Parts: sequence; C-alpha cells; structure tokens
Amino acid sequence: MSTAQPETGADPGSPTARDLAPLRVTDRALLADVRRLAHLAEGVAAGTVPLVERRALALGDWVERVCEAIRHRHDGEEAVLWPVLERHAGRTLDLSGLRDDHVALRGVLGEVRRATRGLVGAVLVRPIAVASAEDFARIRRLARLLGELADLLEEHRRDAERELRDELARVPRAEWRRAARDHHAETPDPVFTSARARAAAAPGDVAAVDEALGGRGLPGVLARRALRRRERLVFGDAAG
Repeated sequence: MSTAQPETGADPGSPTARDLAPLRVTDRALLADVRRLAHLAEGVAAGTVPLVERRALALGDWVERVCEAIRHRHDGEEAVLWPVLERHAGRTLDLSGLRDDHVALRGVLGEVRRATRGLVGAVLVRPIAVASAEDFARIRRLARLLGELADLLEEHRRDAERELRDELARVPRAEWRRAARDHHAETPDPVFTSARARAAAAPGDVAAVDEALGGRGLPGVLARRALRRRERLVFGDAAG
C-alpha cells in the first residue's frame, strides 16, 4: 500500500506521497533485507560464506527482527489501515486477494523462522566446517524459503499498489494520518524498523520516516550505530 497522490497537484484532502513514505520505505527495506538474507544463505550452502557461531547467532536475530516487522506490517494493514479504506470505498473494494496473500505470507514467515532456528542450533552444536549433509540440506532449504518469501512480498506489494491506488485517493488525509500514526505506534521493534527504513529512504523521505518511526535524537543515532555493527556481522563487507 504505497501509492499516493504526488505532492504537487495532489488533492489536498487525500494522503500525499510524504504521508505514505514511511510505509513505502519500510516495505522496500524489509524486502531488500529478505533478498540479502537469501543470498547469504545461498553463499553458506555453496561453501563461499563462512558461518561461525557468532555470525549464526546474529543471523538468527536479524531474521527474527525482519520477520516480526513483516508480521506487524501486515497485521496493521488488516486491523488499522484497511478498515479506513473500507469506510470510504463502499462496495468497490475487494480485499480478498490481498488477505489471501497475508495468509500465504504468514505460513512462509513461520517456516523461515523455524528453519533459521534449526540452522543456528545446528551451527552451535557442529561448526559449519564439519557440517553434515543434513546441515547443508537445512541451509539450502532456508535459502529457498527466503527466496520464496521475497518473491511473495514483491508480488503482494505490486498487487496492493495496483488495487488500492484509486481507493486511497478517496480517504480524507487527516483520517489516514491518524490511522498511520496508530499503526506506527505499535511497531514491535522501533529501533530496528526506523533504522532499516532510514537506511533505504531517499533524502526527501528521511524527515517523514523519522517523524513516523521515531528516528530522531541521540538515542536513535546510537541505536542505529549499534544496529549497523550488527548488520556488518551478519552480511559482512556487503553491508558497507
């Protein structure tokens, strides 16, 4: 749900691109992380990426954070954001396909979490250097699941943009902004979500992301630095 009227020439009563920037950028950041995680798992399975105990623990933590952020995003759509659209769209809005997407995504998220926990547990028992065939099968399965999750997220994002674009333009801006604030206020891990969104934001979107997700101030800066160190531990040099 990331399409809005442009700032210039937009109906002043409908949500603007700035209003939707935090949602749009968060979606982009989470999808990018899932694809990076899939690539990382593929490298581990191919034997080109080392996975020592410390990195495995950081990987497990990162996967949990990403999956929880995605879960919150979709639960918030159903509980907070979509009801606003339904109130103003009348009978023209059919959310059944997008709800089906959420059901499928919840299933894959659960599988990804279980597969990651299994992999981390195996690495703690037996280093990857002496991994068994079963261990490598577990890693390949995780890579496949992460790739499937990324594809489903991308498809869901495209479908939502196409199907909700016209309906969103009918929503009063003030009502949408209240609903979005409620959704962002329930973010389970605001430090992670705001840092990931901020890293993916275009310069013009940073202020809107900070306002919605609480990324301002010294605590936010320090937390983002700590998370950046964690990111480098998970993804290595590719994290910058």
